[in-house]
Amino acid sequence: MPIMIWIAIIIELIRLDWIDFGVLFFLQFINGFVGWHEEKNAGNAIEALKKNLAPKANCKRDGEWSSIDAVNLVIGDRVAVKLGDIIPADLVLGPGFLEVDQAALTGESLPVTRYEGETVY
Repeated sequence: MPIMIWIAIIIELIRLDWIDFGVLFFLQFINGFVGWHEEKNAGNAIEALKKNLAPKANCKRDGEWSSIDAVNLVIGDRVAVKLGDIIPADLVLGPGFLEVDQAALTGESLPVTRYEGETVY
């Protein structure tokens, strides 16, 4: 616990024991530096994961199919979804039907069949 080390540092300062004071202060400094460094690395790793795992959507916009980031989808885009895809946004189905696993959202254990005009997420 860092507070115990700081209390020991203060006690050694009062006792004027400079060697113990220096060693404890150095250890506390190293502990703080290592903690800062580890937090910085963890933040960088999380940002890299978010960037690599950002959902993509195969969408038809202005008559052309292209792969874009899901955050750039707008109302009116047609999105192609195939078996195993993660649905990139709330979608209204066009002609046909789709079996969707919504267990993470609804808790249902089996895939749900959605038909034309229904919303999938």
